[in-house]
Amino acid sequence: MSAPKTTAGIKVPPFTRDDFGLWKMKMLLFIKASNPLYIGILENRPFVPMKPVSESTTLDGSRIPQGTQPKDITEYTDSDKELIRLDTGLMLILADSADKEMSYQLMNCTSGKHMWDTINLIMEGTEDVQENRLDILTSQYEAFRSLPGESITQVFEKYTKLLNELAMKGKTYPLRESNRKFMMTLPHHVEHKSSSIRERIDFTKMSLEMIYGKLKTY
Repeated sequence: MSAPKTTAGIKVPPFTRDDFGLWKMKMLLFIKASNPLYIGILENRPFVPMKPVSESTTLDGSRIPQGTQPKDITEYTDSDKELIRLDTGLMLILADSADKEMSYQLMNCTSGKHMWDTINLIMEGTEDVQENRLDILTSQYEAFRSLPGESITQVFEKYTKLLNELAMKGKTYPLRESNRKFMMTLPHHVEHKSSSIRERIDFTKMSLEMIYGKLKTY
């Protein structure tokens, strides 16, 4: 079972370094559409066929407790082989997406998870680097303001991009807070309309896209 190069007519998202976050989102969606079981491999590890081992005694008298150990390849069942091929399929999807430079970085990877973790480490850095990036994004959120001459669309696009980057790092804000933050940073020429929206009872339940749509209509 080989991995498809397309899923429902959609091609494997080509790897991009300029906007890694966007590629990562598209790739996760493609992987889920290809086979939901692939996500379990990314989050955990590839399937390794195991077999029970009875308690035994070595020649020197030490005891080996009962447990499990990996099967020899000659012991694989048809079910084992099918699950193993899942990991090969995932590896093929990732390899098909990678550019030439990234492909060289993945040559020695032994599983789909190994490849995925390697891509993320190269592009996003270690945990310390990612925590530092999160601190920077949080500071940008707290200091977010519209600039003179910016349109509502420009402010909306910058703000949603920042929220999405924060979400990808694991940080989200309550809808009430993120909505209010957006409304308070809008250009002065829409102050009357933004005040009207803020006074609505359902303001805290409206999506950011709905608020933007109402402002654009105005």
